[in-house]
Amino acid sequence: MARCYRDNFRLFGAPHVAVVTTEARLGAYGVLDCGAYVNNFMLGAASLGVAAIAQAALASKSHVLREQLQILADRHVVCGVSFGYADASHPANAFRTARASLHEVLTLVKE
Repeated sequence: MARCYRDNFRLFGAPHVAVVTTEARLGAYGVLDCGAYVNNFMLGAASLGVAAIAQAALASKSHVLREQLQILADRHVVCGVSFGYADASHPANAFRTARASLHEVLTLVKE
């Protein structure tokens, strides 16, 4: 687990990272917009054969990102997205998590 956490800050070996920020004054709505952007960025990358991984852990070191990338104080650091061509032989790229079933995450309300 500790190694996986450290790998976040090595960008999982990816050659590129996008740091996603939003105007702090937008609050939760700005973060929500960033989530939609990140999702579409990752889908677009996948359509081109580029692997991408969203990394909320990078925001936990926003002070470092702010200093190194000159991110202004009026912006909220949401996450990073590391991307590049995947190494299919790396064991991490075969890891899959279980998903909750639909009835566990969705409530239908009939009027």
